[in-house]
Amino acid sequence: MNVNALIKAALDPFGDPVEYGAYVGAAETYYVFNGSTLGSDYGDDEPGHERHLVQVHFFCPLKVDALIRQKRTKQALFAAGFTWPSMIDATDTESRHYVFECEYVAGVDVDGDDED
Repeated sequence: MNVNALIKAALDPFGDPVEYGAYVGAAETYYVFNGSTLGSDYGDDEPGHERHLVQVHFFCPLKVDALIRQKRTKQALFAAGFTWPSMIDATDTESRHYVFECEYVAGVDVDGDDED
């Protein structure tokens, strides 16, 4: 399973939309995620693993007390194999916005034989 599928599988049980990059629907409560990658664990000039640096953004109305959702989002990502997420409160005057940052490490097949 690729990283995007892992994130969706971890967060789908909350019942809110989970989208890569941007959400353009009408729901007031939703997740979007993005990330970057870099090689690690080099040997013989080739990476042994790829680190996925992930940001998961949770948006909800200002009237919502999201404390429990913050905790459960961290738990869901961690249970899916990500590092324990750090969280940044990026709330503004329009909505609550929490940014969860975590990592996922996967093996690298430098010969291109991956199935993903």
